[in-house]
This record gives sequence, C-alpha cells and structure tokens, in this order.
Amino acid sequence: MAPIPENAKPDDPRWALAFLDLAQGLVRAGAKAKLIERYTYLPHSRVREMYKTLRGTDPPPGPVMQGSARYFALAGKNTSEASRIQCAIFLACYKRMGSITTTPVQRGWRLLVAFNAYLSLTEKLEQSASIKRLDINQAYALLTYCGFLSRASGVELQLRQCTVCSINFPVVANELPEAQGCPVCAINANCLRLSRQASSSGRAGSTSQSA
Repeated sequence: MAPIPENAKPDDPRWALAFLDLAQGLVRAGAKAKLIERYTYLPHSRVREMYKTLRGTDPPPGPVMQGSARYFALAGKNTSEASRIQCAIFLACYKRMGSITTTPVQRGWRLLVAFNAYLSLTEKLEQSASIKRLDINQAYALLTYCGFLSRASGVELQLRQCTVCSINFPVVANELPEAQGCPVCAINANCLRLSRQASSSGRAGSTSQSA
C-alpha cells in the first residue's frame, strides 16, 4: 500500500482508491466499525457491507477502546512479560512507519501498515510459544494511551528505554519506575534462573547416584 499523506481526503480522485484499500485492509484486520469510519470517512452502512463481503460477518461489537493503560504495561494476571514485549514491538513498528517519508502519513494508514508489520514479526513467536498477539483494536488502544494518535498532554503510557538491552517499552506514567522493569531483561533473568536450577538439580542427581 502506498503511503496516504496526512492531509489527503477520500473525495480527492488522487486518493479515492487508496482510501478504499485502507478500508478493506482495516476490515480484513478486524478493526471496529467506528475506527474504520474515523479514518476512511465511510458511512457505517458501507463498512458493514464490506464486512459482510470480505469476512461474512458483521463488524465486531463494543467500543473502540479496549483494556486499561495498565493492561499494556504491567505484568500481572492478564499480561505476561511476553505480552509487554509484543506491545514494544508494535510501538516500534508504528514509530518506524512514521519515518518512511518526509511527509506525515495518515494515521489510519500508519496503524494498519504498522500492525501488519507487527504480525509478520511475531508470527513465529505465536506459533512456537502459543502467545496470543494483539489484535488491531488493542493496538489502537495502546497507541491512544501512549498519545501517538493525539497531541493532548497527560498521556497514561510513556516509552522508556532499557539501559541494558536498549528496547523501548511502555510504562504507566504515574506508577513508580522501579516497579516497571524491562520485559526482555525480566525474561532473560528468569531463563537464567531456570538454567541454574536445572544445573543444580543435575549436579545433585549425579552426586546421589555416585553415593
């Protein structure tokens, strides 16, 4: 998909087909109807018709925004360190897609292209580890909480760069930074701990057999 400039309009003959491609791409990705309408200016009836044609179903119900800011940044009951890494990967893709041209690109186009790039990068991760990836509506919510989709101040999530591995990962702005460590380093530390435990167990077993 060719980049759509930020100031392009769907009624401009030069960009009409590009906006249609964007709408179809967002439908195939499973975006909420309101999100598609926002970025393509299509009426709800047209978006619903496209869903019926391309996916054989109605648009997914519910509000556009999903989850809280904490869901995307803090490991807990519903969020693992691997999930936090996936958020970091998607945000890196979105940031990269904003710098591919000298002209600012349309946010809906940037969302879709970044999401598709994220899916490509995490395909093997999902297959090997059975990790549920972000859907495009969660990706949109993540961007909103980070302030990428508006110029408003007081965002709930901020990006922090790890001083060890250099990954940029989201953190809750009003939470203590000490409680929001790097997810990559956390996984590495856990793998090292398990490796040491396995080595200790192996040595203990060998000693027992020798005795």
